[in-house]
Amino acid sequence: MSHAAIVFLLFALSAAAIAPAMGSPHAPLAATGVVAPRWPPLWRRPAPRAATVDYARGAHADAWLRHPILGDPSFDTFERAPGNPFVRGVEPFTWPVNVSLLLDPVSGRWYAYVGFYREGYALSPGDDPTHCKVFRSSDRGRTWELVGPIFDDPSFRFEGDAFPSPTAPDVCVVYHGGRYHMVYDWGTSNTTWANAAAPTGGADTGAAYAWAERPEGPFHRAPRPILRTSEWQRLAGPGTRYRRVYASSLVRRAKDWLVLLDLDSGAHYAWGQIAMTAADPAGAWSKPVMIASLEGDRYYPSPIEAFPAVAHGGYVYDPRTSVGRNRNFQAIYRAPIERATDPAAWELWQHGSVWHAEPVAHEAYGIWGQTIAARVAPDGTLHVLYPSRHAEGGVGTIGAASRPWERPLRESGFVVTAHGGRTVTLTRAAYAGMALDAGVTLRYGTARIAWGCGMPLGAEGRADGVPHPLCWTRHHALELTGDRWRVVAAGETPEAATIASGALPAGERRAVRIEARGGRTRVTVDGREVWSGALPAATGPLGLLLEPGTHLTVERFAVTGVPLRATQTWLASEAIAGAGVAEGAYERVQGPEWRFGAGAVCASPRERVKWNFRGSGFRLWLPRGPEYGRVAVKLDGTPLGELDLSGPPTPSAVVLERLRLPDGFHALTVTGLSGAKLPVDCLDALQ
Repeated sequence: MSHAAIVFLLFALSAAAIAPAMGSPHAPLAATGVVAPRWPPLWRRPAPRAATVDYARGAHADAWLRHPILGDPSFDTFERAPGNPFVRGVEPFTWPVNVSLLLDPVSGRWYAYVGFYREGYALSPGDDPTHCKVFRSSDRGRTWELVGPIFDDPSFRFEGDAFPSPTAPDVCVVYHGGRYHMVYDWGTSNTTWANAAAPTGGADTGAAYAWAERPEGPFHRAPRPILRTSEWQRLAGPGTRYRRVYASSLVRRAKDWLVLLDLDSGAHYAWGQIAMTAADPAGAWSKPVMIASLEGDRYYPSPIEAFPAVAHGGYVYDPRTSVGRNRNFQAIYRAPIERATDPAAWELWQHGSVWHAEPVAHEAYGIWGQTIAARVAPDGTLHVLYPSRHAEGGVGTIGAASRPWERPLRESGFVVTAHGGRTVTLTRAAYAGMALDAGVTLRYGTARIAWGCGMPLGAEGRADGVPHPLCWTRHHALELTGDRWRVVAAGETPEAATIASGALPAGERRAVRIEARGGRTRVTVDGREVWSGALPAATGPLGLLLEPGTHLTVERFAVTGVPLRATQTWLASEAIAGAGVAEGAYERVQGPEWRFGAGAVCASPRERVKWNFRGSGFRLWLPRGPEYGRVAVKLDGTPLGELDLSGPPTPSAVVLERLRLPDGFHALTVTGLSGAKLPVDCLDALQ
């Protein structure tokens, strides 16, 4: 037996010994106290038998794939307020795309604090800065009036600064002890995007505190900021990838104050978060503690960005939205308020099904900016303000919506959208043969109802990222538009072959039946058979694949067949994004040694990659070659040993697998040890 084989055998035996002790790092998908049903791993289920499962029922909401870039079939129960949007951008500040909400306990009025930006977040000249305006509602969000700007002191400067700090776009206001307490972003008048994350020449940014006796202001600024970007970089050290401080949220605790601050990372395309406390918000703040980052060994969906957080029922809840092109995925993290500075206290409380976009012009881009701004009213209603952009000119908009706090998910029906990029989602069960009865409403765009899905999954790009082209391979589908149908078959390339096509009466609502068994397929639309014939038998999940500019509501998605264990295959791009590997620190490569003809190679010594996945097992695929070396592998922070990837050139194959993990969210990290190149191929996540 070769040395490499002995190493691998010992590694496999030792890892198998510890596998039963390893659990999911997070609780199951939960939403406002309701634990969504979980699908037990198929190896723990009784022998499979035919059944009918309606995947459009809220009870099966957890049976769909959700991902920050690929998309999210949302079962949320939000309803829009009349009169949306109540803010719409105008020149030169066409992007009012960040907002926070205050339900004033004194007056009973609502206040919206809206950040006004130029398009593309372009920084303003010194005498016309990016800023925040206050809007007020006296009828619980039905109508709003503009009150004025938060600050009207463009010459204000912090103690010791040579330049004033007129920029203050994003704020968070809470009421306590007879005062209104605010934290806000700031930037000096000479700040540019070139120096915002690398302060030079007196330029700086950060977070600061102000207070007022009325929610409209005037607000009085503390003379010293809570934290400067330059100070954070000094405290974090020269090796930090998280560079700029912004987007702060304020929470009152039992005996002190808590502030959460976002961090960005430039070429790493990673977003993190720090926490600080103070007995007096105008006084000295503690040193920052990192509470969220891609450096951890736990599951952490990427890329997502926070602000603002909300306190309720002893917890601080922190919604986070994808920064992919579609902005149609959200997650909510939470921690006990009194333990919020402890990274281990934070849990992934809701993964997806937080929000959906309506088929209206002012929500054409999904969530745009940070995320929903939430407050819980005394009657148990969750009220939110949300930023988006209008189809006409892409100007920013702010709207209002609400839902019962205790009823986050619909009993039936979900919405899936594609805005600037494609969207793809799959069932977490596979079928070798099945019959699907679906009821859908296609408001606009092009949607495929797919079966036999075997495509690999992953993103192309991170910020503004879209699904990888390979997500459009290896499936059969019925494609629908407003007045056409098409049966397609996609093989190893994204270009699908048209099997049959035809016209439909113009309309939005469709009843679809697809029967695929034994190599024969029959497709019925609105009670009329449109095609039947032979298609190669294919085992795999069912899926929904949407082209950009598509809004689909699914009222019924009932599948009759024998559910089988599905496999989700995640490409190298998922591991690059999951660890925040910097652009330029890896090379995209192609060749037959990679499982799907393409992979990545990291040349940096001791580089680390990380697959975030959902499932009850995995198989890791990597090639071997003389330019590669030893790597260390961890699952959810538990070391699994080392692999030696050196040796003669060998095509990618399974180098490690675990088949009996607790079903849940996991993170597999691979770290280079020898200074040699690190190959990155793909990971099979077994459902």
